[in-house]
Amino acid sequence: MRQTAVFETTDPELRLSPVAALAASARDNPTALCLRFGKADISYGDFAGRAAALGEALKPLLKTKRVGILGSRSLAAYIGIGGACWAGATYVPLNLKWPEERLMALMQDLQLDALVLDPNGAKRMSPAVVKAAPKHLFYDGTLEATETTALPQTLTGTPSEALPDPAPRSADELAYIVFTSGSTGMPKGVMVTCETLQMYLAETRKWTAFTPGDRIAEAHDVTFDLSVHNMFLTWEAGASLHVMSAIEMMGPQAFIRRNDITVWMSVPTIVNTMRNAGSLKPGLFETLRLSVFCGEPLAMATVNAWAQAAPDSVIENIYGPTECTVVCTRQRLTNPPIVTEKRGILAIGDAYENFEITLRDADGAIVPDGETGEIVLKSPQLAAGYFNAPEQTAKAFRMVDGERHYFTGDLGMRDENGVFHHMGRSDNQVKLKGNRIELEEVEMHLRKASETELATVVAWPVIDGSAQGLVGFTTNTQMDEASIRAAMVKTLPEYMVPTRIDIRETLPRNINDKVDRKALLAELDAEAAKTTTAPPLSPNLAQNLATHPAAKKPSLV
Repeated sequence: MRQTAVFETTDPELRLSPVAALAASARDNPTALCLRFGKADISYGDFAGRAAALGEALKPLLKTKRVGILGSRSLAAYIGIGGACWAGATYVPLNLKWPEERLMALMQDLQLDALVLDPNGAKRMSPAVVKAAPKHLFYDGTLEATETTALPQTLTGTPSEALPDPAPRSADELAYIVFTSGSTGMPKGVMVTCETLQMYLAETRKWTAFTPGDRIAEAHDVTFDLSVHNMFLTWEAGASLHVMSAIEMMGPQAFIRRNDITVWMSVPTIVNTMRNAGSLKPGLFETLRLSVFCGEPLAMATVNAWAQAAPDSVIENIYGPTECTVVCTRQRLTNPPIVTEKRGILAIGDAYENFEITLRDADGAIVPDGETGEIVLKSPQLAAGYFNAPEQTAKAFRMVDGERHYFTGDLGMRDENGVFHHMGRSDNQVKLKGNRIELEEVEMHLRKASETELATVVAWPVIDGSAQGLVGFTTNTQMDEASIRAAMVKTLPEYMVPTRIDIRETLPRNINDKVDRKALLAELDAEAAKTTTAPPLSPNLAQNLATHPAAKKPSLV
């Protein structure tokens, strides 16, 4: 059995395959545990055999070399990812929460060669979606109004003997396309090449140091790029990935203890859910050796509570937009901790060795240490751009002094010790419980649903540095709140639909005659201060506000 996470091969094109190391792990120890779903265990030999068999079935179908995955946290979804990579294709996870119109539009734009479905994905295959979908569908069951090919069970023969090599890949071929929120009304497809993925894994394995004995929890959907971190680092190490169901996500503490999890990674919201339920106790997680938090600001109250629950765990706070290929900075929890004082959160730390990070003002000039500027990244690890969106790509990925940079839209500050701190957003993009949302996109759908041109959306309230909900404001509409929300649910995922919509005669304006968001936020704060609990923006909002009576004024994060 290999004792390191480094896959060795003399063929550089084979090494660039995202699943080359998975194939090596399956050959080295085919009976080792690869994936666990509840009580179902899948060995490396079984999983690699199924992925390779799907890859062989996909090869003759490839034209665009793009394979869609409509499913998440299921065996079929992982087989789809492994099979697409084995065939030499780009895997494209599609969000199950997307409304039908968005799903159809993206399928038509992507021109997929094939689509892999899990049972939840199959439920989304209405006649209209089937019409927009590729001809070749792979699924374990049957679907009305269309033909599907059953996902293969395994290759013939013993996997360690019969497993073929994955298709070789070149450096600039795409490993995956993952979609983020977009201000133009459609998500942006971030394109990550095989070479940049391998760069990320090489930098990250230095501090994660997974071994065959590690048991890694998977709390992310395959549409979230943090799943890239978990999947490929686990498989190259020959470790086991323990995939959480929706029910298990509601009680993570029991899942961690039952599976003797050694590595945990999640957004801070999950920790706060456990804290609010009173289930995060000191000494609770004895087996954890590494805990990683990402996707949202990590409040000191949150990280301190986790440190007490997992006393033997190293805790890392990582930062990175999807466009940088998962992560570009990290900060370990130390004693004393390195805190972003103005926000009460853990710093985002030092840059990866292959990144150069600068902080720039509105004119593009670099700001000195101690001052706030936009976080700008330069690295060969940057994504290739946005799929079929040259204008958006050119706007975000810019040439500076002859070199390619990515302008994140995040605000940052570097202290006198060279440590980076996240200071919020420079635009109207927010993180809502791990989901990246552009408020302009929500506003566009709110205007359409309310049949008016004047509408705005704010993130409110913000507790421990994280947005808890969205509030919409609109004027001059004949629609009521329920009708507006019903219309928005048809075109947006539910988490992007404001849980409260105020219909007013007018909206406050600032000196530039724009809608004054700060005034609206101040009104919401004043309203909340008059009551013991705020209006029901989310199931846990009242409890959150009661727990945090001095919640900060909202800021974009």
